[in-house]
Amino acid sequence: MTAKPTANTRTIGSHFTRAGKYAVLSFQAALTIFPIIWVLSNSFRTTDQILTSIRLVPEQFALDNYLNVWRMTSIPRALVNSLTIDIVSILLLLAVVLPLSFVIARFRFRAATVIYLFFSLAVLVPMVTVLPMTFKLFSELGLLGHKYAIAFIYVAEQLPLSVFLMVMFMRTIPSELDEAAIMDGCSILDLFRHVIIPLSRNGIVTIVILSFVAIWNDYLTALVVLSRQADKTLSVVLGYARNEYAVDYGMMSAAIIFAIAPMILIYILVKNRLIKGMAMGAVKG
Repeated sequence: MTAKPTANTRTIGSHFTRAGKYAVLSFQAALTIFPIIWVLSNSFRTTDQILTSIRLVPEQFALDNYLNVWRMTSIPRALVNSLTIDIVSILLLLAVVLPLSFVIARFRFRAATVIYLFFSLAVLVPMVTVLPMTFKLFSELGLLGHKYAIAFIYVAEQLPLSVFLMVMFMRTIPSELDEAAIMDGCSILDLFRHVIIPLSRNGIVTIVILSFVAIWNDYLTALVVLSRQADKTLSVVLGYARNEYAVDYGMMSAAIIFAIAPMILIYILVKNRLIKGMAMGAVKG
């Protein structure tokens, strides 16, 4: 006859389990934070100092690398290109995702399930596999060389995941609200604008952040589609940094900080809504 575990045994086991989880999470956090702190430290140092020693705290907080990046390189223009392309792409994405998700989530018709399944499966398709066909299509339409035409590619890339998530968010909204709003005289458009959209704010923030990060970090699509040097995005310009800066690691580190700072800042500002939105979308589908 086997002995049942006592309360003390279960308590000790739960403490070990919790300690193990915290240890794994702390290790993962260290792996993520260490490179950022290291690059930030190198952005205040010279190449000779970087090659001589590894320091998480620089010898001095000199801004020479940042000033040189801003004055002597095309990083500022690339930063503006990335920001404007990102904003245009996200605005177009929301204009498509929100009404489409509203129709799929709040109306019952046979094609709704098929459409939702189509977008769900499209999430699994690597966009790099369709890039050659996209390039050929853009070439035939004469869109190559137009900076904001790449926004259509980004919308197509982010559409499946955005629709998949947004439909889940909208399905968490009780259907009784639709009935009450319609009984009060709301039209379908008013229901969409004044009821569904305000209640889907956390979901909207989630897809905006995920799409912003994906578009901001994109390298291959921007490299292939944006042919003019003046239209290059930040990720592409950073790819040329080795030649442009003659391997000046201090300037390269400062340029990297320019690239990651907007994402960190935006995440800090909206992290609560992002976490709430991800949790809400995971609870109900």
